[in-house]
Amino acid sequence: MTDQDRSPGWDKREVNRIARDLYGGLGAMFDAHGWTTDGRVISQIAPTKVVQTYGSVEAFARAHQDGREWSAMLDPLAAIRADPPQVFLKSFHGFDPETWGFLGYTKAFAREKFVRESKPGALLVVCATSEAPNPKERLRVLGMQQQSHIHGTKWNFLAPQRHAEERSDPDRVHAWANALKALRAWRIPEEDRPFVRDIFPDTHKGGANGTAIGSYGLRLTCEEALRILDLPLYEVSVFGGAPVEALIPGPAQQILSPSRPGPVSQSSYMVREAEGPKHLYILRLHGDADKFLGYGASGHSIVKVGFSVSPQTRCDAHNGALPACAFEWKIEKSTHSERRFPFPSSRHALAGEGEMKKLLATEGKSLGGEFFLAETKSIDRAWKAAIVAAENWKL
Repeated sequence: MTDQDRSPGWDKREVNRIARDLYGGLGAMFDAHGWTTDGRVISQIAPTKVVQTYGSVEAFARAHQDGREWSAMLDPLAAIRADPPQVFLKSFHGFDPETWGFLGYTKAFAREKFVRESKPGALLVVCATSEAPNPKERLRVLGMQQQSHIHGTKWNFLAPQRHAEERSDPDRVHAWANALKALRAWRIPEEDRPFVRDIFPDTHKGGANGTAIGSYGLRLTCEEALRILDLPLYEVSVFGGAPVEALIPGPAQQILSPSRPGPVSQSSYMVREAEGPKHLYILRLHGDADKFLGYGASGHSIVKVGFSVSPQTRCDAHNGALPACAFEWKIEKSTHSERRFPFPSSRHALAGEGEMKKLLATEGKSLGGEFFLAETKSIDRAWKAAIVAAENWKL
């Protein structure tokens, strides 16, 4: 924009122009973003809503410079399909958007470099560094988050329970202080995380670009960006954003498709697991079963049976439903941990799950639904029966 464009009232005029030309009016623009008027006149509050979501009116205009259909704020798939892609590869020591709701840079100029090169709604693909605390995550792609151009400090977008840890560490207290707020985030199931060198070889260059990926983040090529659509993803909550009520993986094409109003909706939402290959699993509740049940368990275990594309993700979801306490679900058995291929469909897995339910209800005690109280030998028999049933299921 020129200085002439910035005459008094320019911001309101720019918002109204985009609303008129790309949405057909302010009302339709509010609907597309899930915004409410908060009891005020829509034309008066529109610039405020724009700044709250995009960071500035300039960022709002930048997000729409190629038209509404290419606004990644409204459709993450637009970021992947753009040329050049609005998708950047960045390495983190870990990926925990539920408490770390931002993209942070130690130097302010590095943040501004990302802002210049990206549009609001750009996707940040996160891979783990070679020194990540969890050895299983090192150099693997962990997930992805959607970025705004909303500026702040680390402390604005960091969950309160992490402040003391960050402030007490002299190596971390001033690190990543220049922040951009994250809007949404997705994880790749633990079972399906690829090595970054395998899925993004042109950008990774065998590790030669490791410093740039860690310091700034590098844009993926068009071909590499499209590979994201081949990954299974599940959406997770971002600190400061709307909660996600289910951790259910599905194809990226489906999970990233717009299915709720706008990037700032305040209501929670759920996703469903897509049809496709499934793993069987048994979870066991670790902790004092007698206290959990309110009566004697006679040394038996509380278990949950089921099937999913990602047993670990389902285990995480059940643990997420527990308050902080002395109880924790852990995977007792799964076809993935046994290095078996997943069964071709949910119908195969359903046959196996049915056998587990039938045997555990007979030899143990049903606790309702997919939950049972059973001794170890019955759990082992149920598992073997489930594998046989799933392998032999036919139409």
